[in-house]
Amino acid sequence: MRRQLGMGVGAAGVLLSMAGCGNPNALLFNDSFINYVSGGIVPQTPGPTGAFVLVRAVNSTQQNIQFVVTAEITRAALDDEGNQQFDVNGSLITETVLETVRLNTFPFGNANELGHVFACSTQAIERIGLGDNLLATDQGLFVGFEVGGNPGFGVSAGVNPLDRTEGNFKCGDTVILRAIESTGIPGGVAVDSFVLPWEEQPECCVGPDTFQNLEALLENSSGGSEEP
Repeated sequence: MRRQLGMGVGAAGVLLSMAGCGNPNALLFNDSFINYVSGGIVPQTPGPTGAFVLVRAVNSTQQNIQFVVTAEITRAALDDEGNQQFDVNGSLITETVLETVRLNTFPFGNANELGHVFACSTQAIERIGLGDNLLATDQGLFVGFEVGGNPGFGVSAGVNPLDRTEGNFKCGDTVILRAIESTGIPGGVAVDSFVLPWEEQPECCVGPDTFQNLEALLENSSGGSEEP
């Protein structure tokens, strides 16, 4: 079962990796891009106007941790020319795919956290979890990896994927996957999962909207295409 958190975990300085559309692989939110709220708190969820699910991988251990984050996505099936396909009754044909991103985190400073956004404007994010296939036997973490060297020790995540249809999360929420030290298990690392519901965020926001700006950036980078 998921746990819900309030405003306790700061999102300032989170490095967001963005996949698809030929866009840059990463974007560091800066003061001109971040949406501030009263008291200097940074918004931590995409919210109702941001068509994303934000996944944050947090390393609370003393080791390098690679998170293998996977989303199960339902999207429109396209032909070889990129056109949507319809059945004989005129209904849109959809397909289910798995999208995986590997997030490398380190046990120091802001490098202990990395984020990834999954777009949910033209597709549905069904499940989010760890491991290439979202299976309990998947290697969801690689402990002690080295950049360009040792791949690390692969361990199972030990947590079930979060499921949209079961009410675990929805478009606009933030999912947090946190690695913690735990004795007596392979690799000495376990994972907690949390959800920040967008409804729990304050309504006093002023300034530019972070995730609307991000969506506009993605659209502009893809030449105005509606595909995520």
